[in-house]
Amino acid sequence: MKTVVILSADSLGMAVAEMLNPMEMKLVGLGDLRAEAWNVFSDLEKGELKEEIEGMPVMPVDLAVGLQPDILVIATTDAERSHALEYMAIRAGFLNDIVFIRDIHEQFSIRCSVLRRLCRRLDGLGVEGNVAELGCYRGDTSWQLNALMPERRLYLFDTFEGFDPRDVAKELELGCSEAEPGRFGGADEKKLLERMPFPDNVTVKKGWFPETAFDMEEETFALVYMDACLYNPTLSGLEFFFPRMGRGGVILLTGCDDMKYRGVAKAVEDLETKYGALLMLPVGDLEGTVMIVRP
Repeated sequence: MKTVVILSADSLGMAVAEMLNPMEMKLVGLGDLRAEAWNVFSDLEKGELKEEIEGMPVMPVDLAVGLQPDILVIATTDAERSHALEYMAIRAGFLNDIVFIRDIHEQFSIRCSVLRRLCRRLDGLGVEGNVAELGCYRGDTSWQLNALMPERRLYLFDTFEGFDPRDVAKELELGCSEAEPGRFGGADEKKLLERMPFPDNVTVKKGWFPETAFDMEEETFALVYMDACLYNPTLSGLEFFFPRMGRGGVILLTGCDDMKYRGVAKAVEDLETKYGALLMLPVGDLEGTVMIVRP
C-alpha cells in the first residue's frame, strides 16, 4: 500500500481524497496554504503540534511534503497554482511521484461519462420531456446536451452578465459565500449558439431566473443540468423544474460539496426541510454533482 499526501484541503482536495482506492492508497495528510484550514497546531504562533489530532491532519504545505509520502497529489485545476505547489514541494525536498489532478481532469471526466450514459438511458426508457440547463455560461456542457439529445429541445438559462446583484445579496445575507455581482460574466449568447451542433433545436433564455421561465409553466423535462453556484437560483431552479420532470426524469445538480459557494447545499437542505427528502444520488465526480430523480 502506498502513502499519499494531497495538497489542497478545499472541496476539490476532499473530493480527490474520497476517490482514493483504500486497498492501494493510504491518505496520511493534507497540505494547504490557508492557515485557517490547519488543524495540527495547539499554538499556531509558536508552531507547537497537537499530541492528538481529530480527523485527517491538515497542515502547511512544507510540513505535509516533509511526511515524504510515496505519492504527492496536487489537487487543483488552476495551472498557475498547480505549478506553484509543485515548486514548493520540490524546494521542500520531495523526490517521489507527483500526480497532477489538473492533467487528469483535462483528459477524463466522471461527470461527462455519467451524462452520456444517463442520456442513453433516458432515451431508451422513453422518458417524456425536453432538456434544460440553468447556468450554462459559455456552453461547455450545453453543446454536449444538444449533441446527446438532438431530438429534444434544449433550453439554456443564463443572465449572460454573471451573478445577479439580487442573488448576491441573498448569498451574503445567508453567509453562504463572498460572491460578487458580475462574477462569471463575459459569456455571449451568439457565441454560445455557434457551439451547438443542432442550433435549430436550442432556445436561449437570457435574464434573471425564474423570470425567464414564466412562459414555460406547461413544459415537461426529461433532463435538467444545474450549475448556478448560488442559493437563490438553485432553490428557484429546483422548485420550478422538479414538479415538471417527466416520470424517471433527472436533475443533475453540481456544486453540492463546494466549500466556496455553499448556497447550493443550503438550497437543497432548505428544500428538503420544506418538502421532505429528495431521491438524490451522488455522482462521485470532483465537482460534487448529484442526481435528483423524479419517481
